[in-house]
Amino acid sequence: MEHMPPNSHLLGGALHVTFTHPLDIIERVPLVCLLEITRRCNLRCVHCENRCGEVSAGELSDGQLLAVAEGLRRLGGETIDVTGGEPLLRDGWDTLCARLVDLGFNVALVTNGTLFTQGRRELAQAAGINAIGLSLDGLQATHDGIRGLGFSAGSPFRLAVAGLEQALPHFPTTVITQVNKRNLPELPLLHSFLRGLGVTRWQLQLCIPVGRVRDLAEPFVLDPADLETLTKFIVERNEGGGPLRIDTSDSIGYYTQREPCLRNGGQGGYWTGCQAGIRSVAITYDGRVRGCSVLPPEFDAGDLHTESIETIWRDAERFAYTTRFDHQKLTGKCARCQVGPLCRAGCTTMAYWTTGTIHENPYCLHGLSQGAPCPSR
Repeated sequence: MEHMPPNSHLLGGALHVTFTHPLDIIERVPLVCLLEITRRCNLRCVHCENRCGEVSAGELSDGQLLAVAEGLRRLGGETIDVTGGEPLLRDGWDTLCARLVDLGFNVALVTNGTLFTQGRRELAQAAGINAIGLSLDGLQATHDGIRGLGFSAGSPFRLAVAGLEQALPHFPTTVITQVNKRNLPELPLLHSFLRGLGVTRWQLQLCIPVGRVRDLAEPFVLDPADLETLTKFIVERNEGGGPLRIDTSDSIGYYTQREPCLRNGGQGGYWTGCQAGIRSVAITYDGRVRGCSVLPPEFDAGDLHTESIETIWRDAERFAYTTRFDHQKLTGKCARCQVGPLCRAGCTTMAYWTTGTIHENPYCLHGLSQGAPCPSR
């Protein structure tokens, strides 16, 4: 959630809070759903959270997916991000997306881009898809090193760029980059490359230590100390203006004077807690319901093979990690932080996978006591 509550203020770099947390009083509506329609994937990315590859036996049928979508619509859902695995490998992906559009959803297709040929782009247009999210994790050597293990059908980078060139003239298109130790030094060059292609929106998110990345012998996930380099880059590029806006995911930032430069493409705003299970929901490739797709199974709220999405969502206790967040359980620096009750340890997923608890998060600029003012503020 990215706005300042009306009865709070920033003074001397600290947030003084005298209000009921906004996430405790807003209406719970699954406005955004991340929907994994398959585990099947043509790539074996070293940072894949789900270790995607082969089809899962538990994948929901088309009929089940549509029933879920109808339930989400009755609950007030507005946007569905269709992903995988690689969603283009599911038979009938375009027909499914068209049905979601017919139900009234804004539908975004999130793809690795390697299969987004002219023919599939035309299918996406015919389906009424509203936006494309396409992954690009560096220039060719870096991207192929991350995503091209065992891939024999060419360069994933070249194929993804060809897919990007198909998408850009026809859809609002966001390039998504998982930032890690390999690609952090390359971000300035990648920024110039994307600008040259005509990209106007670029989303940066931290690689989270889950899935295949845990098998790597090399350090791959950024250290908290690397956040200074990353946020300095984001702030300078956003302050520099130009058509390419950098958006940050929920895993970056928190309560320094740079915060307004990091939110909403540098247009301002503040983090006020994780919305998983409050305004967003995720459905895994095998039908499990979570507030966020990257949370572990112990955070599952239900199974769509046995219950409806409406039954699951309406039981707020199943999402108690956000719906009943207790700031008195914060630990470490988060427990001593003046804005801890508002921040709620930042990104729940990053907190869990780095500390084993949702109540402490080392990936926090405020906790690192870093973050110079925005250049023009």
